[in-house]
Amino acid sequence: MMKIKHIHIDTYKIFNDFDIDFCENSTPLDLVVITGVNGCGKTTLLKDIIYGSLNPAGENSSITIDKDGIQHTIKLPHRLYKVIDYSQLHYFSASETKLDLLESVIIKYVDKMVYENGKTSYDAYAEIQKLLDDIFMGFNLQIRFHGIDRDKKLIFVNTDDQQFGIKSLSGGEKQILAKVFTLFTDEMKNSTVLMDEPEESLHPSWQSCLVPVLRRCSKENNIQFILATHSPQIIASARKEEIRLLTRDENNKLNVFSCEQGAYGWTVDRVLREIQKAQYIRVPEVEEKLEFLNNMIEANQYESSSFKTIFSEMETLLGYSDQDLVLMRMEIMRKKKKHEKNNKA
Repeated sequence: MMKIKHIHIDTYKIFNDFDIDFCENSTPLDLVVITGVNGCGKTTLLKDIIYGSLNPAGENSSITIDKDGIQHTIKLPHRLYKVIDYSQLHYFSASETKLDLLESVIIKYVDKMVYENGKTSYDAYAEIQKLLDDIFMGFNLQIRFHGIDRDKKLIFVNTDDQQFGIKSLSGGEKQILAKVFTLFTDEMKNSTVLMDEPEESLHPSWQSCLVPVLRRCSKENNIQFILATHSPQIIASARKEEIRLLTRDENNKLNVFSCEQGAYGWTVDRVLREIQKAQYIRVPEVEEKLEFLNNMIEANQYESSSFKTIFSEMETLLGYSDQDLVLMRMEIMRKKKKHEKNNKA
């Protein structure tokens, strides 16, 4: 079993004298979530440095791994195959949906149950569906596994009992089945899995469910997961010690930070503002008008015609019960009560 502990890069593309640690108290983490703005090197780190064959300038670049409890530090450009079996390292790209792998894994799973365990095809198909139900509980998949046709192709069925092949699945269904179902098979045991933007094509509710499934898979199959993501739902599913934030300093040097506050269970808005440092949560024009309204309330100008005009416009646009507008009304009421109290005194 291999787990990645630390990477140091002397110089490669945007990385200069760069270090990233994948441990807590010197113990490799089972799950690491890497995030940061576009262009901060998340994909390069996973694809080129860990999985690929880079050739960085400088003599001190290295990757440190834990293999079966023994630490190995390998200089880059690395030759990990001297230390590990490369079947223990897997890379899943956002732009790549491994349908062929999914199909072969399910067919192999069925063949094993039929030819080695003596089950009927019907029983084997039922086992596949039971496994799908178990893994994807909470995802509310609208498909069921039907079987394998004479051409060794997977057949699924929807809620209207219409049958179709794997290529007719939705983008999200293809992504979640190809990336997650295969992780629970024997071939993936005792490995390190790199997932670049696993949120691709997934509904936000599915993104929120992904990390708990990966945690379970890590526990059952002894897998280390390293994710690179922009998804606030995935970040909000990660614990404080699991987050690695890539940022640039005033000299444009790339650095990595741990999350000082736990993002686990945060709202999307809070993750966007405090972790991802998003400049806007809403459309910029709306945010600017809300800021204008708040400034006018602060200046006690909430009775002015300009305030009332813009506030009415926001009520029409956002709805009467919009949270920011509700908070503004509450603040105006507080100020009015305070003003009345002061006048009585």
